[in-house]
Amino acid sequence: MECAIGIDVGTTNSKVVLCELPSCNVLHVVKFESPKRTDGAGHVDFDLAALERAITRALSESVSRVPGSTVVLISVASVGESGALVFPDGTHSETSIAWFDTRGASYADELHEMGAARQLYKVTGIPAHANYGLFKLLWLRDHGVRIEGGWWLPLGDYIAWWLSGEVYQDESLASRTFMLDMANKRPAGEILDRYGLDEAMLPPLMESGCPRGTVRKAIARETGLSTACAVCVAGHDHMAGSVACSLAEQGELLNSTGTSEGILTLNRQPVLTDESFSRRLSNGIYVRSGLYSYYASLPTAGYALSWLCDTLAFEEDSFFGPYREGVSQRYRDAHFRGRELLFIPHLRGSGPPRRNVKARGCVYGISDSTTREDIVFSAYLGLAFEFGQLFDCMIGDDGASAFTLAKVTGPAVRSTLWMQLKADLLGIEARACRVNESVARGAAMLAAQKAGYDVDFDFEYTSYYPDDERHAYLEELYESQYLPLAEHIASFEGDRR
Repeated sequence: MECAIGIDVGTTNSKVVLCELPSCNVLHVVKFESPKRTDGAGHVDFDLAALERAITRALSESVSRVPGSTVVLISVASVGESGALVFPDGTHSETSIAWFDTRGASYADELHEMGAARQLYKVTGIPAHANYGLFKLLWLRDHGVRIEGGWWLPLGDYIAWWLSGEVYQDESLASRTFMLDMANKRPAGEILDRYGLDEAMLPPLMESGCPRGTVRKAIARETGLSTACAVCVAGHDHMAGSVACSLAEQGELLNSTGTSEGILTLNRQPVLTDESFSRRLSNGIYVRSGLYSYYASLPTAGYALSWLCDTLAFEEDSFFGPYREGVSQRYRDAHFRGRELLFIPHLRGSGPPRRNVKARGCVYGISDSTTREDIVFSAYLGLAFEFGQLFDCMIGDDGASAFTLAKVTGPAVRSTLWMQLKADLLGIEARACRVNESVARGAAMLAAQKAGYDVDFDFEYTSYYPDDERHAYLEELYESQYLPLAEHIASFEGDRR
């Protein structure tokens, strides 16, 4: 039997997923916490050495599950903005700044203050923001880290380099660095010159899902993999996840949920208008040839629920199981009508249309009759409203009618409450795509298909349809209460991007 392995390097957890070929059906999953380090100043880094050790163990376990079989390819997807420096002598930086870490904010802010960010948006397709690789790289340079003679690799490309020894940048990940002329698929010379960076530090681009080398002998010895096993990169994790649920070019959007949450649509050309810049919307090179992604994300989604579970001292199995489903039924029974709290879930800053790394959350409406259940419902409602605001910002009133289906992946698909709130608020079908390990499997599927395998793209799903009466009620609550509160809070915080 031939197999493939998909690797998903995520914010909170990472997964190594063994798939059968040609179907890419999942055979085995190894999940572990993505190793990170936090210093006294609150800076967060991925611990690359610990990540390598964890992936090595997971690969070894996966290979041992299918004795006599051959793993013919490994495909890596990762968070989109973190990166690492590697050098020709085989050394590398010890850490990788987490995508949500704001150490590079001053450089991005300066571009906005100078008025240069709008023009550079037409080059990079993304609005200047602390998350992106360029600003992390500048912070490292200006704080004594050696960058001369090195290559900057987004995190997925770093893992592929560690596995294979080959140095490339995946197109999808490169388009999240703020160093790529996206439309022309080449280094953005204007930006590199501005900061005195050498174009040679950006490796050649590689199309997502294509092999870039084979497993190094040292990795093969430690894991049992063959040195003939191809190594591929499937790009940004949200994009790889969209492959697993067969996102269509027209009429569909992907709502990818996890620690964060995003909306993804596909276009034949990037959208580089002043309006899209003002709304802080991101274009990117999609993982399938000839398409561009149009993407916006919220820094907090599933993270807010985990935070709430810890804060209210819930037993996790109960909170994410029977308790949540009981709240879901009471929502359908209109139990919370008139007693809704307004939860602004800005636990890690805010997303479009007012990106602000310093934004803070809020719960409004608490009284002496507020119950624990009210607070739990408010968290899901607040996430739905924040998602609705992202949808309005990205799609707009004129474009909303073009979309009839939101395909949802990630933890939200396990919550009837969260799914029904999405459908009721947007007024369109929300389809819970039950794709086992969508990012890692999507990474394997993309590489397997490009290698010529007849991949099985079928998956189970549950559809949630909007209730007209609930839709009207939520829309009124959203427009008359949630949006004014969000705007009022934003007025206290200023423009922090």
